[in-house]
Amino acid sequence: MQKNLAARGSRHLYAIGFQLNSTGNDSNALFNNFLNAYGGRGLVTKDGKLHLEDPQAEEAVVRALAYPTTAYKEGFVPPGAINWNDADDNNAFHSKQIVMDLDGSISTEVAIYDKKADYDDIVTMGPPLSKEGQPVASQVGSLCGLIPKGVKNVAVAKDFLKYLIQPQVVNELLKTGLGRNLPAMRSVVENDPWWFADPHRKAYAEQVMLGPTLPSFVTFNPAYAQVQNEHIWAVAWADIIQRGITPQAAADRAGKRVGEIFAKYPVAQS
Repeated sequence: MQKNLAARGSRHLYAIGFQLNSTGNDSNALFNNFLNAYGGRGLVTKDGKLHLEDPQAEEAVVRALAYPTTAYKEGFVPPGAINWNDADDNNAFHSKQIVMDLDGSISTEVAIYDKKADYDDIVTMGPPLSKEGQPVASQVGSLCGLIPKGVKNVAVAKDFLKYLIQPQVVNELLKTGLGRNLPAMRSVVENDPWWFADPHRKAYAEQVMLGPTLPSFVTFNPAYAQVQNEHIWAVAWADIIQRGITPQAAADRAGKRVGEIFAKYPVAQS
């Protein structure tokens, strides 16, 4: 697409909006999505154990480091993507700097909900099928409510949370946000045609609510939260792009740090 547009005279237009920055949440999600697509879901298993020694997981890590950085170095990703924040891929798409953006929600779309011509000109779709012709599962995280220890009016807070988690209340809250976030309860989406009345919401809901999903590695071991907080995989991208090291060397270096973190978070088996 980029080459064809360049041949027609379009300059400074890039094919892909990969978030290769080492801050925020989008870069973590992008790596996890590539890792999953390349068959690396066994990197962290349900027992909370890390499996960097697993050949399939290791290959997936290397490929998840190699492809986005190759696209960047070959000029198909905006040069500034290594310094983006979580909103900059959206901004690049809206300003028509990139043709395709990859995101974990429809935040890019709903940001221009009132600009109907531009909104209707966007195509939203899930990832392509795997090499085996099967749907690629989405790794899904969640937002949660908590009551800090020591606060006043704990009873009132609990009462509010009981109100908030009612399916009809959650549904109305998320509809107010134009469907940028999805409910934890599949029935909420299945019982309200609003979620399928808009092509962007429809694609989003079908992929994440009705399609195959995977839990975040954080649910298996809190060590992965620190891995993401340190942006270890995104730093590995930077090592490849800026220092010129190979994806395998970057994977080895990042893997060593990931292993050190997991060693601090042993998960007892029942």
